[in-house]
Amino acid sequence: MNSLHVKAIFIMLSAQLFCTGLAAAHDINGALGKTAGATDYYQVDCFDDGNGATAYLVVEIKDLPPIASPMVSVQVTKGKLARNTTDAVDGNAAFAPIVNLPGGNGSYFLTVDKTAAGIDTYNLQVHCETSAGQHTGTQEPILIQNQ
Repeated sequence: MNSLHVKAIFIMLSAQLFCTGLAAAHDINGALGKTAGATDYYQVDCFDDGNGATAYLVVEIKDLPPIASPMVSVQVTKGKLARNTTDAVDGNAAFAPIVNLPGGNGSYFLTVDKTAAGIDTYNLQVHCETSAGQHTGTQEPILIQNQ
């Protein structure tokens, strides 16, 4: 079985087993391939949709079952700004600590990676918010790289 086929199976199982209802436009279930250096790379654009200008991008990541040795992390960057969070407990219902990157409107980039070899699945949630904490324009994340 090739790694793309295995990865597709894990994504499908994760979506079926760990999501209730329809996923929000800013809710991504993904999988990282076998190699230790596997990464997924996304672009998210924030804009004023009438609720106000973006103050920051909020990002959360959760390491989904099956329980495996790698821990998943997400790095969020915009220009010279960067933040990181890691889900240290695999397979539980909790997300890693929230990342707020204060970059205003525009494009943000997210790199999802893991600490060791082995296929791993994750749930990534992203939302652009105003300085008052209101959800504002958030383009559906674009997958740039999938490994």
